Amino acid sequence: MLRKVLPLTLACCLNSFADIQNVQLLADNVSQEAGVITAEKNVVVYSQTYLVTADRAIYDQNNSIIELFGNVNMMKGVGEISRSSYAKINLKNNESSFEALFMMDKEMEVWMKSDESSSDDEYYRTKRALVSSCNVQDPDWSISSSSAMLNKESKFLHMFNPVFTVDLPFVGDTPVFYLPYFGFPTDTTRRTGLLPPDMGYSAGEGVYFKQPVYFAPYNEWDLQLDPQIRTKRGAGLYGSFRFVDSPDSRGEFSFGAFRDRESYREREANKNTKELSLKNKTHKGISFEYERDKLVKYLTDAPLQEGLWINATDLNDIDYLNLKGREDDFDSLVTSKFNYFIANEKHFLGAYTKYYIDTEKVGSRYENKTTLQELPSLQYHKFTDTLVLPNLLYSVDVQSHRYDRHIGVTATQYELNVPVSFHLPVFDEAATFSFYENFYASRIDYNRKAISAIDLSEDKSDIYVNNYHRLALHTDLAKPYDDFFHAINFGVEYIKKGYNRGDLSDEYIYSGTVYAGLKNQYENFLAQEKTKDEFLAYATQYFYNSEGRKIIRHTISQGYYTGEDEYGNLKNTIALYPTKNLSFYNKLEYSHVDNEFKKLQSGARYSNDRFGASIMHTMLKKGNSDKDSYLTSYTSINLPRQYKLTGAWQYNLERDYTKTWSVGVLHHRKCWNYGLIYKKDIEPVTTTDGSATRKVNGFLFTVNFYPMGGINYDFSVESDPSTGSS
Repeated sequence: MLRKVLPLTLACCLNSFADIQNVQLLADNVSQEAGVITAEKNVVVYSQTYLVTADRAIYDQNNSIIELFGNVNMMKGVGEISRSSYAKINLKNNESSFEALFMMDKEMEVWMKSDESSSDDEYYRTKRALVSSCNVQDPDWSISSSSAMLNKESKFLHMFNPVFTVDLPFVGDTPVFYLPYFGFPTDTTRRTGLLPPDMGYSAGEGVYFKQPVYFAPYNEWDLQLDPQIRTKRGAGLYGSFRFVDSPDSRGEFSFGAFRDRESYREREANKNTKELSLKNKTHKGISFEYERDKLVKYLTDAPLQEGLWINATDLNDIDYLNLKGREDDFDSLVTSKFNYFIANEKHFLGAYTKYYIDTEKVGSRYENKTTLQELPSLQYHKFTDTLVLPNLLYSVDVQSHRYDRHIGVTATQYELNVPVSFHLPVFDEAATFSFYENFYASRIDYNRKAISAIDLSEDKSDIYVNNYHRLALHTDLAKPYDDFFHAINFGVEYIKKGYNRGDLSDEYIYSGTVYAGLKNQYENFLAQEKTKDEFLAYATQYFYNSEGRKIIRHTISQGYYTGEDEYGNLKNTIALYPTKNLSFYNKLEYSHVDNEFKKLQSGARYSNDRFGASIMHTMLKKGNSDKDSYLTSYTSINLPRQYKLTGAWQYNLERDYTKTWSVGVLHHRKCWNYGLIYKKDIEPVTTTDGSATRKVNGFLFTVNFYPMGGINYDFSVESDPSTGSS
């Protein structure tokens, strides 16, 4: 028996075990008898794969099996750590077994405890296992199972007879559900399988269930199908096909359809603001998104920038988006775009197309036929460059626009814009004097333009030429004081109109004799704002405290039209930051001519580690009678144990109704999070006579468990048309 630390090189020195990995054993006491090595006290075993410590070890050289007893701590690879009371490792085939095992994978951030376990090249196998990603001492959630298998390569965990337990406040560990089998990935690798479902309940639509199915057979593409059922309304299927067809491009094709039951259509006929039936029994749509950074660049080595972007959507009503699940704010105008550009350091070429579906018009008499489309627009731009002198600059911009629609005036517009500027430092470079010469010309060729309701003859084209001169003097100043630092940029400009020819401000209407029943007045959509002689003064200033923190930001501008002897709109923006947590904001535009505010936005925001709140008022007057005015607010309170209370509110002051409000509680920790939110909102629908709205109240419950994913549960308690919106 050897009474000292003795390193032994095992197995690799024997020819018969030349294929076995190099293993070294160190211990205070080591003995050997008939090919069996026994080590005791401060045992350390290490190889290319393992680093193990234990109280005692027995190594069978004949069978290449090592057994470890008492406080067995093992590190395998980079991130796998385990602790057990007993371990047995076969060095030939890398198989192992454990008793009273605790194992953690740092990469997966998941731990597992089991009474018995074993391991081979493909799986970890356990009996009476407990799995979680939360605190080991007192986990917020855990899954216990009679047995489990973890695939080492795919990182997918299979659990048999699992019981899901949650540590609820004031209750403690509470079993939530039992399943015969449950499996989930323990990493973020793309793989075919089921995604977390969505569930909910609506008083009008019944039980809602959506189970996404994900297919990822190749790295270049994947497919997601989202079948859903609403027991009182109907069923549908949505899907997305995503692909990468080159290193410089990517795309997605989405589709979907949902079919309503007739009984639902009859019940919902009077639950919107128009008290009419929904226009369509089947709500369907398709969309295509594609972007590419390289096309012509494949053919040349010239330093070019290039981009292609396609976003196209077609749908038959707004309910296609409602049923799909919109995450953004509602916009009645669904826009499809085709954009392409190519440029070098001096020149830019672009082509753009926009096609609009106005969902507020879908269902009305003329559907989308009166919506103006931009098909297409072309642009050439010469980037700013010097002209003879280094401080004499110019640029050129040429555009053409084709405006089209089935019913209404159409036109093609050609535009030329050539600005030239000269800049000269003055007053020992304390200020800069600038002179700008702007030339703008436009030709518009009309089709179906009526001069008046009586005279239906067409005014075929208009030509508009505008030239103006602009003189500017501006400077940047900064000065430190004892308690603060001040920086200001201010300047004055004088704009003098030059040559002007043409008039694009006329109005025209369609007679009912042209399109029966269509008597809408059409204002000239190509109108250009005329240049006026104007004197303009502006300033932007910042104040910083002695610690370098911004405390005030202020911008103001005021114009005076010398020819009309009247003031332009006063524009003023100010933001105050009295503390690092508190800020106030105000932005206004005041019309001296009409003696009223055209735009007004004011708000305050406060946030710290415990509390956050904001309130904002916005008023916008678009014409003599068209006015928007609404309040929005949000608040959140951080509570103990990672809980948060939240609330939001939006109120339409002009129409005197609450558009939306919500209140909820959220819980967020690294291993899981959940939330319960009650929300009231107004949802758009498409009826047989155009767009309408209905009010929906309900609960939204979400829960996510890392790394499994989560479940969304939506519960609607009422749906009625009682709202001030139309």
